[in-house]
Amino acid sequence: MRATAGTGAGGRRGLPGWREKVRQFLWGLFYYDSYRETAEQARKLDDLVRLMIFGEFLGLPLMNASISLRLLPYALEGLPGWRERLAQEVDIVEELPHFD
Repeated sequence: MRATAGTGAGGRRGLPGWREKVRQFLWGLFYYDSYRETAEQARKLDDLVRLMIFGEFLGLPLMNASISLRLLPYALEGLPGWRERLAQEVDIVEELPHFD
């Protein structure tokens, strides 16, 4: 088989991988903190909505029964992950704000 141009040792094939690595580094440098905070807020809101839906089954009268029954099929998809996340032990000191 004959070698094609650009695939040898002197070719420019490694350039797209290099650009992708630089792009990922810059994304992590500038956007990762806001992405992580946004994901944490989304998880907290998801937990709150699920608590409102399943609250009636736990004895907390938070919503109308017909509304929670309509939302129940959508909430059952993520139930195993939600249960695991709520069952994790959380240290209250980690939740306190950090003051410098």
